[in-house]
Amino acid sequence: MEGSSITIKDIAKLLGLSKSTVSRALKDHPDISKETKDSVKKVAGDLGYMPNVVASSLRLKKSKTIGAIFPEISYFFFPSVIHGIEEVAHKMGYNLLIVQSNESYEREVENLNILISNKVDGILLSVSKETKNFDHFKHVMGMNLPMVFFDRIVKDLAADNVLVDDISGAITAVNHLLETGKKRIALCNGNPNLLISQNRLKGYLTALEGKGVPIDNRLIISGETPLEAETETLRLLNLDSPPDAIFAISDLTMTGVMKAIYQTDLRIPDDIAIIGFCEEIFRTMYNPSLTAIQPMGFEIGKIAAEVLFEKISRNQESKPQLEPRTIYLEGNLVKGEST
Repeated sequence: MEGSSITIKDIAKLLGLSKSTVSRALKDHPDISKETKDSVKKVAGDLGYMPNVVASSLRLKKSKTIGAIFPEISYFFFPSVIHGIEEVAHKMGYNLLIVQSNESYEREVENLNILISNKVDGILLSVSKETKNFDHFKHVMGMNLPMVFFDRIVKDLAADNVLVDDISGAITAVNHLLETGKKRIALCNGNPNLLISQNRLKGYLTALEGKGVPIDNRLIISGETPLEAETETLRLLNLDSPPDAIFAISDLTMTGVMKAIYQTDLRIPDDIAIIGFCEEIFRTMYNPSLTAIQPMGFEIGKIAAEVLFEKISRNQESKPQLEPRTIYLEGNLVKGEST
């Protein structure tokens, strides 16, 4: 006997125990003594016993799997979110099935169908840049399949959302630049269709207006890719009255901004200050290190997963779901050497 052929019945027979005792020992049930647990686990390990997850799932009528849809798994934010989700999923004894839309609406719809066909117990997702029709989300909600949005959400959909407070984070970033004496602060935004871009633009404008600083629309650029951000930043730097500071809304836009600045003789922060929404590992890659608002990727993933498992639990216990809520996390300002 070895590997997957080993069953709880085999272990029970070898130890002279009942199958239920062996099963509870493997699950660390408090009614089973430590001595018995140790004996059972030693024999199970020696024989290479592996639990039959599929059979268990069928018996319990749950897949023990959750799905997560990401726009793209690149840079540092979304991998941090995955880390947070996986930590909670592992603690709950669940597997995590990850798919990515590659910023495509069609792929996003396909991803949802893949997760549904795999009978996941719940779905976490961040919306693609292309998505403007939300019928596929409404379809899932109509199935009563638990779903939680994170980072990129649908503003007018009655769903659970977890995200960093983009408006207050942007206000904090711009105010910090103003406090350091900067007067011509540029914004490198992302896709204007995304709520995250709209909110960070709103925070930028609110901060400037609050300090009585005139809005110069020439200082507001958009870069949906690092190359676009780089090209637009170079154009900014060639203005007759160039900016003395740039606020980049994401790791992606920051990449383009920094590439553009490195092509000039500008000194950071003496000639131009830089700030953005950046994960710790990303902001410390640069020289000088970046001042940033932490986008809270790990925390977003962790809390989104906790909300999802709460919804899954209520479904399994036939309890009515709570009213949808949006949870905002405060991004902290971390000072580097770029401001």
